[in-house]
Amino acid sequence: MRPSIFIMMIVCLLAGVTALANPYVRATESGSVHGRQSKYNTMAFLGIPYAAPPVGALRWKAPQPAPPWSGTFEAKEFGPACAQKGNFFSNVPAEQFGEPIGSEDCLHLNIWRPRHEITQKRPVVVWIHGGSNFKGTASDPMYDGAYVSAQSEVVYVSMNYRLGLLGAISLSALQNEGTDLDRSGNFVTLDLIRALQWIQDNIENFGGDKNNVTIMGQSAGCMNVWGLLQSPMASGLFHKAVCSAGVPNTYPKAFAQARSHDFVVNLVVQAGLAKDEDAAKKFLKSKSEKWVHDFLYERPVEELVMAQDFLIPIQHIVDGLVFPHGMEGLAFGAFNRVPLILGGTVDEGTYLAGMPFLRPTDKELWAMIQNPPPDLQATDIIKTLNLPTYRAYTKIGSFAISAMMKGIAWGSKIYENRVYRYAFDWKETPSPWREVFGAVHGMDAMFYLGNFITDQPNFAHFAWTPENKESREELRRRMNKYFRGFFWTGDVNADIQDPAQRWDGDILFK
Repeated sequence: MRPSIFIMMIVCLLAGVTALANPYVRATESGSVHGRQSKYNTMAFLGIPYAAPPVGALRWKAPQPAPPWSGTFEAKEFGPACAQKGNFFSNVPAEQFGEPIGSEDCLHLNIWRPRHEITQKRPVVVWIHGGSNFKGTASDPMYDGAYVSAQSEVVYVSMNYRLGLLGAISLSALQNEGTDLDRSGNFVTLDLIRALQWIQDNIENFGGDKNNVTIMGQSAGCMNVWGLLQSPMASGLFHKAVCSAGVPNTYPKAFAQARSHDFVVNLVVQAGLAKDEDAAKKFLKSKSEKWVHDFLYERPVEELVMAQDFLIPIQHIVDGLVFPHGMEGLAFGAFNRVPLILGGTVDEGTYLAGMPFLRPTDKELWAMIQNPPPDLQATDIIKTLNLPTYRAYTKIGSFAISAMMKGIAWGSKIYENRVYRYAFDWKETPSPWREVFGAVHGMDAMFYLGNFITDQPNFAHFAWTPENKESREELRRRMNKYFRGFFWTGDVNADIQDPAQRWDGDILFK
């Protein structure tokens, strides 16, 4: 036996013995971690590296295992968000909206588990945050795992993953070195697969069952759930999936290459090497692939973030390896077939399609959400002349999104019988938010995650009032029964005693 392996075995043994004496200390493959107490009588282990920092030579490379550390890692604070522009979902003050925030060294995960011990292993629930794959972070207070962990008796895991063009890119200048996975460019999905592999290797030390893992995400997080469903590399790493307000997507390599080239053009202009886009394209024609490669690796991460200004993110690139198939693969059943919960709100379009109609700036809207003025009117949020158009346009958008998700649910049932679909229609928020947003995009996740946050800034701060407390808490309890049964058994009705309350086919939460 090699000395290094023997030493690691001794370290893990000692960490395990320590955990018996101190339940807040647990062993991982890289060393022991020390967590803290959290809400609802849970323990939290925050900011644990699940991969090596993707910096320096590891930028635009497949994730590598986290290196070992000496001593005990203090897992009591969230790690930094992945590099992005400050926004509603990056957990930063409004003063930083639009500015580069976060870090490339961001591949950390967080674990919540009930404080008390039970004889059997608990199911594992893995939360993948949303944000259009350009923004968001697992540290958003709306994604706290304490409620789900306590109420469903599960081990809850959330993580950060690389965003934007740091997370998905296709350039020939980056494909002349490294492994096939490095050249794939699908770092979003590879990061998530690496996190799932970490769970397989370590979660039993936190009381979790590696053979009962549910992946769960909303919006872009749901799209990334679909990415894991579509990738054969994720096969066997999870056993159930929950997907809210997101649809599958895979992009042909030609599209990814065009978007990635636009990114380089923006960087060249931003660096002052060309005055505009046309000049940058001409400039790049005179440069070798080695020059482009070195130029990209020399740029500070803040420049990389600011050069990204695209409406459509690249998430999943058909590369023949991580994603062997495009969308046609789903039609022919080429995906990981597991029990599914699929759904969304009835008013998805008020956020996804309605943003061009908003009157306030991002910073002004954020201030309204956190501290709504007492005389706030719908026309303070939506431009007066466009209010009827806004209502018609967003209703069409909501219908289109719902129709797409229904079609996906029906198609999935061809290959997997255990597919449960829901629609969410709770609209008891105060005026004028009820009239403007309705059951807004993401509100369903706030209920099944159980987080009605009023003591920290967050996107839904406007929603929770004393008048709707009883209603929302009753719906939260109702939804939890179905989700708990699904986490434990794959059957949403496992904890339902009343036949009239069974979820067979579609269900409406309101």
